[in-house]
Amino acid sequence: MRYEIAHAVRGRLRIRYPARWFAGRRDVVEAGVRRIPGIRSVDGNPTTGSVRILYDPFLLAEASLIDNLHELSEALDAPSRARASATPHPRIETRRIPLLSVLGTGAVFALTWLPVAAPLRAALVLASGLPMLAHATQALARRRRVDGQLLDASTFGLLVLRGNWPAAALLPGLRALGDYIVAKSVVTTRRSVRELIAPEEGVVERIDGDRRTKVRTASLRANDVIVVAAGQIVPVDGTVVAGEALVNQQTMTGEALPVERRNGDAVFAATRVEYGEIEVRVDRVGLETAVGRIVQAIEAAADEKPDIQVFAERLADREVGRTLGLAALGTLVARSVDAGVAILVADYGTAARVGIPTAVLATMKRAADEGVLVKGPRTLEALARIDTVVFDKTGTLTSGTPRVARVACYARGLDENALIRLVAAAEHGFQHPIARAIRHLAAERQLRVPDAVAPVAQVGLGVDVNVEGRHVLIGSRRFMESRAVRLAAADADERSAHRMGGAATFVAIDGELAGLLVLQDELRPEARDAVNALKAREMRDIILLTGDHPEPSRVIAESLGLAQHYAELSPEEKARLIRRLKREGRVVAMVGDGVNDALALEEADVGISVPGGAEVASAAADVVLISGGLDRVVRALDLAAEAIVAVRRTVDIAAKASLGVVGLASFGLAKPLASILLTHGITVGAALATAQKGSAAAQPVRRRGRRLNKNVRASSSN
Repeated sequence: MRYEIAHAVRGRLRIRYPARWFAGRRDVVEAGVRRIPGIRSVDGNPTTGSVRILYDPFLLAEASLIDNLHELSEALDAPSRARASATPHPRIETRRIPLLSVLGTGAVFALTWLPVAAPLRAALVLASGLPMLAHATQALARRRRVDGQLLDASTFGLLVLRGNWPAAALLPGLRALGDYIVAKSVVTTRRSVRELIAPEEGVVERIDGDRRTKVRTASLRANDVIVVAAGQIVPVDGTVVAGEALVNQQTMTGEALPVERRNGDAVFAATRVEYGEIEVRVDRVGLETAVGRIVQAIEAAADEKPDIQVFAERLADREVGRTLGLAALGTLVARSVDAGVAILVADYGTAARVGIPTAVLATMKRAADEGVLVKGPRTLEALARIDTVVFDKTGTLTSGTPRVARVACYARGLDENALIRLVAAAEHGFQHPIARAIRHLAAERQLRVPDAVAPVAQVGLGVDVNVEGRHVLIGSRRFMESRAVRLAAADADERSAHRMGGAATFVAIDGELAGLLVLQDELRPEARDAVNALKAREMRDIILLTGDHPEPSRVIAESLGLAQHYAELSPEEKARLIRRLKREGRVVAMVGDGVNDALALEEADVGISVPGGAEVASAAADVVLISGGLDRVVRALDLAAEAIVAVRRTVDIAAKASLGVVGLASFGLAKPLASILLTHGITVGAALATAQKGSAAAQPVRRRGRRLNKNVRASSSN
């Protein structure tokens, strides 16, 4: 059976099988993986088909592990391999099964209060508990010891034997509710990301011989030739075979300025043609495009339990013996079997298994409502421990939208405003970013822009136009040289512009060099406030890195008060810097937007992609900022701190509620049904209230939250 590698770092690998296939083969798969030398632990999730594998990287190389997994999958499902490879990847709604269990047990619980025939009532209650009994049996076979699942199943059996049908029906329903909450968080996250980055289905013009036919993008196949005009989204990955255009690739590459695309150049799905028209030969469509692969990768994420939940469940498993002892003691003290059963159903672990996912899901939903898309529960924990934030510069701390940063005049008798009037007139009617930047400057200076006569544009190079009886040329060095314009007077200014990370646009009037415009990204308006807010939250370090030249990096860093900045870094060097910071014991968040940030985003403890960033950055990131600005980075950290507070309070309340119910049951004051309702009701209610309301104390306890998480991670890995 074909599997997907959802996530891979040194010592840890997560793969995903189709959920229906894996649900019936979980034990066999886990046993097969455990037999591979060097494996530390294997944990499969039958709801999502996810398998989390921890291994010793010194004993087992990742490539060798993948080879072993491939052989295992081949052996398990060789007869169906050919059929499976030809079947499209199913879109699995992982919450349907637990939701049906919740609804089913809820219906059975309601029926137990109605005058239904005793045999029918017994059959319905037993049927509702079968999944729980099956899971307990499988857990016992795998672990060879008594744990929380077996305790739940045993309690269910006692309730059935005692004829306590309402309590017996309610117990499996609450377990299914916890599974549903976790599964819903996975599905909601995947769907939100799919809606965020997947290109919309639409209609495109396909060239059939000498005519153009409108077809749906879903019908396109490799080697079809389509037409993409100005203002349209490229729907496929392909190659330009005719025409010229300026293509905005910011979503894919993070480039602020559009790039020229002509015959032989590659274009990507989800990019936009700003100016011109191109014919594109289709290379890849749908899920095979770069964007499609990103969607698949993101859908494979966010299905792991948070470490604090694993910690709580293992703690509850270790308390099974004590719970059984208390139940026996309560039975003797109260001289009632119901008292012992009431103590069993007040088990702290069951309440935590429902309460913790409730708190986490509520926080994730609140974060999404505020424009912060968190891909998984573990990301919330990691965010709460962040002590170092690393920012990319271009498109992250800067806006990604070019602005005219400088105007230089070389012609006698021509001042800046006169030059800008002529340039704005020449660029009137064009919609590419450079034209918008020039018009914006003219509007800022409140200049009256004259009309242009017969403008002629050469895609990616420049504009040739007559304004007020003067012949105006605007464009690149190549464009000017093709018109025999001498540019020596602007050489120094051009070099200075490049050192500052700007782009030079030349202006010639009547065949002579008249001026130069330097276009440059500007600092995001909220960047300074965001950095100051992070400093106020006692970050260990805030660092700037970029692939740009040192001078613009220094200027931006100094304007933000950042002591550390690194320039001229390749994507691999950015990732190495993140690794070095982690080796120093830091917990690192990387904030970026472009394809050149993807490796660093993946390497960081938490990768954060800003709004408008490249699709590959969104795929690599653990947190995607859907809306807002850099203030959302600060909000993400605060929400994570609030989530940890909510979970801690939920665990604390679950323990206190269980202890209180045990005391009541020991004196015969709480029956099994009341015990279930009190324990779980208080826990879930507290989780929802705490997570929805947030926590004013979240910021002061940030350091404490980091220590708690560190202890939890250490405990859950043992």
